[in-house]
Amino acid sequence: RLASPRLASPRLISSHRVDNQEQAMGAVCYGVCCCATCGCCGTACGKVNADTKKYASFAYCGLLFIGILLAVVLRNNQTSFGFTLYGDAQVDDCGSDCRSDQAVYRICLALTIFFASHVVVTVLSPPAIARDFHQSFFGWKFLLFIPLLVGMFFIDRESMEQFADAARVFSVFFLIVIAIAVIDSSYRLNEWMIKVEAGYMDVILLVSSISLYVGSIIAIGFMFTWFTEGGDCHVQKFILSTVIIAPFFYTLLSISERVKHGSIFVSGMITSYVVWLAYSALSSDPSETCNSFINQTRDADTWQIILGVLFLAISIVYVAWTMGNSASFLFGPQETDEDGEAGKNIKDLEGDTKNENGDAGGSESDEDLVYRKQVIVTYHVLMTLASMYICMLLTRWSSQDYSDREARYLSDESFWVQTTSLWIIMILYTWTLAAPFLFPDRDFS
Repeated sequence: RLASPRLASPRLISSHRVDNQEQAMGAVCYGVCCCATCGCCGTACGKVNADTKKYASFAYCGLLFIGILLAVVLRNNQTSFGFTLYGDAQVDDCGSDCRSDQAVYRICLALTIFFASHVVVTVLSPPAIARDFHQSFFGWKFLLFIPLLVGMFFIDRESMEQFADAARVFSVFFLIVIAIAVIDSSYRLNEWMIKVEAGYMDVILLVSSISLYVGSIIAIGFMFTWFTEGGDCHVQKFILSTVIIAPFFYTLLSISERVKHGSIFVSGMITSYVVWLAYSALSSDPSETCNSFINQTRDADTWQIILGVLFLAISIVYVAWTMGNSASFLFGPQETDEDGEAGKNIKDLEGDTKNENGDAGGSESDEDLVYRKQVIVTYHVLMTLASMYICMLLTRWSSQDYSDREARYLSDESFWVQTTSLWIIMILYTWTLAAPFLFPDRDFS
């Protein structure tokens, strides 16, 4: 055994042959990592130019997406596997540390360390160097990420449990970020559709709004049948009641004359998302009395799991992409200059400034660089939180490491976290509608 006593269960041996299935599993994991690295290298090891600036967020989001998929594969894998590291040295019989929740912890910890290290380097570096570090050297970064990921599987289980406990706390902050992102995206989509000068767009807005509300009402009706037929389902009835009452009031608010920026389409988008969260929460409720889907959940088909994983990965990557490509997402536009004219709103991680050679950063002022550094630091902080949030989402926020598939998608923790999420987003959206006329002296643009 080459590992120290503090290391986890994987065994490095010099002469043991793994079977074909184990080799295939190892090849898949190794191939995914290699493809991620090769796909992101390109010219990223060279100097910073306009192209590397544009694709910085794409590279980081791509790594996050691959991490999610790999975590899901290992979480649903219930067999031991091994693979060759170099020559005759092999990892054999990885055991419980390479599957179920333990595998998710280790992959997410690697992602967390990766993005947290970017936060540290960016904070300690001058603005220009911080900008260049963020949008270059992807080849080296991802090559270093591979041994970091492998090293996570040699950490003892107790340390992984401590990371999971910390992730449960910090992931709550990312829930708020997701709520802000959903509201922001709904407003942006509505504004884009309004700006399109075409008669059919008004029809699309009207039909889409009606469809969103009709679909939400039908879904709520079904959920009352699916989740409240038991004898003691008062909590479930209360949750569904809030999903009816709160959207009713903020929809009325959004179409009132006092709320100039209100839109029934945006309210319909938020209502649909809230209804989806309610379904997701109630379907993860472990109460056999109220949850009529427990048997179906335990016997979930592979295609349902795949669709759920893809939806999860795309949603989180979209939030990360939004954070990386819009400064106003969290900070709003830059402050006005001395003449009172609005300062330019930096597309923080995509700027168009370049010098005569086409390299980035040729004409950015010191003020712009400081602002860009602030946004880059925040971006990597949120990506760090996203890595922890993925860990909790894939393990259903539970402290129990389920070894069987039937109970893996049910937990009280997941039920209450998702219920809290839908309440948070309804409160935040109502605030975006009410705040401008409650505080008319403040600028909410």
